[in-house]
Formats: sequence, structure tokens, C-alpha cells
Amino acid sequence: METFAFGNKFEQLIARVLRSFNFKVQPEVRQMADLKGYVIDLLVERNQITTLIEVKFYRSKKGVANAVRDAAQQLMRLLTAYNKPASSLLIIAAYSSQELRDEIANAGILLWDRSDLYNLIKFGLADARLLEDFEQLLNEAKQGLDIEEVFADVTLSQRSPDTYFARLETSFCPGHRLPSPPKRDYCGELNAIPPGRPGWRDYELKCIEILRYLFEDDLNNWHIQTTTDDAMSRFDMICRIVSANDFWRSLIQSFQSRYVLFEFKNYVEPIGQDQIYTTERYLYLRGLRSVSFIIARNGGSERAVNAAKGGLREHGKLILILDNKDLGEMLRMKAEGKVPSDYLSDKLDDFLITLSR
Repeated sequence: METFAFGNKFEQLIARVLRSFNFKVQPEVRQMADLKGYVIDLLVERNQITTLIEVKFYRSKKGVANAVRDAAQQLMRLLTAYNKPASSLLIIAAYSSQELRDEIANAGILLWDRSDLYNLIKFGLADARLLEDFEQLLNEAKQGLDIEEVFADVTLSQRSPDTYFARLETSFCPGHRLPSPPKRDYCGELNAIPPGRPGWRDYELKCIEILRYLFEDDLNNWHIQTTTDDAMSRFDMICRIVSANDFWRSLIQSFQSRYVLFEFKNYVEPIGQDQIYTTERYLYLRGLRSVSFIIARNGGSERAVNAAKGGLREHGKLILILDNKDLGEMLRMKAEGKVPSDYLSDKLDDFLITLSR
């Protein structure tokens, strides 16, 4: 199941929970005149108070702080566009720290995380099916070798549901704005680079810039144009995984890879199997370097994909092919307060599910 489907199911679950507490719920309010073309996940009313709600499903249970900040920025823009008395609520499926809660609260936004939802459903509702459905959704979204009980890290609090809704009973009053990076048209800049040999260096540098923006909290030690100690191989970039995100942790646990290799191909045509075989030679299981992403402007041919699957099947080396559209989708996700690595997790799921003997 793709992250988009997880997100839809989570949003539907939240709508059911709120209706159980007698909220009037309008899901996926689109092109509403009051929102000036913006889209809000849920618009709810209770006791004559309107609340705008953003719902974010992250496949990782931790390591999503920057995505939450981006989601809060998005919600603040919606509140500004709505321009009426309203409260705001950001609901996430992951865990959050108290520091992050305080930061979001300082901007005038209430944050509910996995612990809040567990407590609200467990101790506030008699319908056990809602908690079972929430648990099933979280289990379906697990990555790698994660077998931990999905509510193992929940902070228990038997507060009355009224305490959760208390802040929604007051009109929204803008607080301090959260810091946000200047907008960049990374997709436009990437696609403007000429394909083929004339633009190969610019393409490589732009891809690296995009990857740093997408995964600044997940990877470090960005070594570019690295040569092996025997001077026989040179690869475009290698990074070390330092993330708390479940996708990157799964690469460490499931593929014994502490380092990730990146290759960039600004080819006019989709890459072929030869590029896969070349990259495969750079991967070394005992060196904790068994995972590579090939970013090819126009993706890979069917033979290239089959060769990548053969490398995993026969040698345990994981090579995933991404193209410009994949980078564009991850950039869109980050702008919407989602986690780009969830997209990679979907790609990995599809790659493994379709792997033959």
C-alpha cells in the first residue's frame, strides 16, 4: 500500500473519531471560497467553534520533526486564507517531543500525536474498533524489520476528552511564525539543465543540492566524487545514514548498509543494464555499503530494472532507480509537510513485492 493510501485511511479514521465526539466534519474541503483555492483536510465544528485540521500520516514513528514544522507552516497559510475566527489542529500518526509541541503551540497551533490519539480513543470512546483500526493501519505501514508493538512508546494519560478539546473552544489568534526556508523551484531548475554530456556536471550538482534539501536530517558525510583506496573505482556520492526515520533505519537493519551510494545519470534515454552492473561493483556488503540509488533523468529501461532485481536476488545488493519525476514528487511531499523518505519506502515495497525467484 502506498503512502497516499495510508494517508487517506488515516484521515478517514480521524473523521470517525471526531464524529464520535459530536463534531460536525467536512472532509477534504476543496476550492472553498473562504480558503481562496487552498485545500484543508478536515473542517470541523463543535459548540459553534470552527477548527481547521491538517492530518499527516508518516510511515516512521519518529524522526519527523522538520516535516511537522512544514505541515504547521502549511496550516498557518490556510488559516490566513480562511481569514475568519477559527482554531487550528495538526494531527500526526508519529510521536512528537515536548519541545516540538511547545514550538508548534507558540505558533498558535494545537498538535496531537500518536500518544494523544491512543489516549483519546482508548479512554474517551467506548468503540474499541477505532483503536483496532488505528493499530492495523500502523502495522501495515511498518518498514524493514520493525516488529515492535505500535503503541509500545505511548505516553499514557487518562485525561478527560474535554482537556483535548479545551483549546479548540477559543478563536484562533496568530502567534509567532515558524521559520521557513525560501521557496525554490528545484524541479524547474533540474529540468532546465540540458540532457546528455553538456549538462552532466550541472545535473549532478543540482541533484546533490536537492538531496541535501530533502534528507538533511537523515544523511551526513556527503562525500562527492569519492575514489576507493585501490583507485580502481570512483562513484558520484556516498553518505552515511544518521536518521531516526524508520525507512533509513530499515536499510541498516535489513540490508546491513550504514552507507548509501548515489549515482547520477543525465542520459537522454533511460539507462540500461550496463549502468546497473557498474554500480553493483561499487557495493560491498562487508563494508556496510550495500544500497545505492541511481538518479537517472529518464529512469531505467526494463532490462535495467531486471538487472537491479538480479543484483538483490543473487548478491543481496539493493539498487533503486529514480528519475526526475520521483525527485519532483518528493519535493512536493516536503512542501506539504510530508516525509520524502515515505516515497522511497513505497518504491522499496514495490521493488521487493515484484521480485521473482
